[in-house]
Amino acid sequence: MQLDGRCAVVTGGGHGIGRALAEELAARGARVVVADLNGERAQKIATRVGGIAVRSDVGSPDSITALVARAEDIFGPVAVFCSNAGFSDTGDGLTESPEEIRRIVDVNLLAHVWAAQEVLPGMLERGEGWLIQTISSAALITGPSFMGYTLSKHGALGFAEWLALNYAHRGIQVTCLCPNAVNTGMLGRNEDDESIGATQDLIALGDVVEPEDCARLTLDAAQAGKFLALPHPRVGESFLRKATDYDAWLQRTNQRLQRMNTGGQSIR
Repeated sequence: MQLDGRCAVVTGGGHGIGRALAEELAARGARVVVADLNGERAQKIATRVGGIAVRSDVGSPDSITALVARAEDIFGPVAVFCSNAGFSDTGDGLTESPEEIRRIVDVNLLAHVWAAQEVLPGMLERGEGWLIQTISSAALITGPSFMGYTLSKHGALGFAEWLALNYAHRGIQVTCLCPNAVNTGMLGRNEDDESIGATQDLIALGDVVEPEDCARLTLDAAQAGKFLALPHPRVGESFLRKATDYDAWLQRTNQRLQRMNTGGQSIR
């Protein structure tokens, strides 16, 4: 699908991967709607890419409805919707309140569902459209992530698979970005997307990729008709090992997490 002059919406577009997606979409000719819970941050990026800003809380279906209506009123039918907004919880799963779990599921999972419900009918009518889902390597290889984050990311990947299985033959391209460590606010960047503190040390180890690399890889993957965009090749390798012998993977990962939790000493 050609992006030139087409309407593209990016949630969580005021920073991190969302900011990079907005910039890359604009560079490829799209007319970009930058949505973010922080309206000032959204406006800053929208001005930079020549798009429009919308303050939006994707944890509310009404907010997504209003976002799509605003986007189509200004730029026409939505051709690309990037469900990128998300956050991580801080609880251990056993102590998180129903409200905390519900909020992270709303933002990290159900926002993808609500967005698809808004834009997919029009895409199907036109016979084409891209649904870009920023998910996480945690959806493929569960690690020491917090429970709500893991739950929501697995669900988001399952929903994306469902979309692809049901609508690929009708011109709908679903692409999931599943990165490991990315140099964003979740890892230690400031409001201006500048690296700070420990992030620089992680980058030096070569385990952290830049948001711009994620954005380019993701849009290239969508253009090539690929479902997964994996900035970290080892994530795909680990996923393959997991699928080959699930029980062995669970045992290895459990032992690794024990060592992490006890400073290198396995729990007996």
